[in-house]
Amino acid sequence: MSGPYRITLIHLAPDASAVAPASERLDHGGNLPLEEVIRLTGKLTKIDQSASVGTEPGLLVQRGDKTYRIVAHQGRIRVHKSISLFDDFWTIESPGELANLPAFHPTAPSSSSRPPIRTRGNAKQSSPLKSAAEVIGLFAVAVVLVAVGLRFGLPQKRLSDVPDEVTPINSPGERSSIFATVAGSYATGKTPGNSLVIIQPDGRVLLSSIGNDGKPTPPRIDEQASAGRLGSLACVITSFGIITGTEPPEAVNVGRFQYRRAQLAVQ
Repeated sequence: MSGPYRITLIHLAPDASAVAPASERLDHGGNLPLEEVIRLTGKLTKIDQSASVGTEPGLLVQRGDKTYRIVAHQGRIRVHKSISLFDDFWTIESPGELANLPAFHPTAPSSSSRPPIRTRGNAKQSSPLKSAAEVIGLFAVAVVLVAVGLRFGLPQKRLSDVPDEVTPINSPGERSSIFATVAGSYATGKTPGNSLVIIQPDGRVLLSSIGNDGKPTPPRIDEQASAGRLGSLACVITSFGIITGTEPPEAVNVGRFQYRRAQLAVQ
């Protein structure tokens, strides 16, 4: 199997057997084999997610400089091509099929597959055959890559890419109007542990959660957002997705999750 991998649990108990809304991320360890990714994915598919309001339990799997997000969705498994739930994804039926995805293919040949050593005496004679074999090999690799691309999707989008249906706004006056429209504090629920997003009138966005004292925890994301429109709806464009003002200032959608106005205690 390929690897190694670093695995982070998202909204999951330490053994990945249940949803843990109060735990945003939990490091499961590094230098782990693909077998561990498959094992945890199998446990993820068996979890009752009916109580996971406003959360998306899953796994972050890092391999080198790439990180993929694995979630269970309607009885199937989605492997997002980045940490963003808004990015492209592969869909598979069972955890064992992870080994067939490009993200989990071996990156180097086995040391046991070294080509045989040729003597200097026949090196010149075999060079035309070697060149022909290399051409055939490259052609075969190209055919495999095209087939994999058609089966599992196109190359990964960047997190900074804006969906085609969202129109970025550059006019200072209209940007200020959009930020003022959606400004406020919104949460996925009223109890500690629920996710909280704070949009300031200048477009600064903070992503945190509700602490035990009913106040925001230190933000895990604090960034200056861009403005946009989705049809007639005001949008805030961030690195972690699009925030759409569906009923500002009472409710916004952060991706496909609805956040409602937070209580005064957390503002």
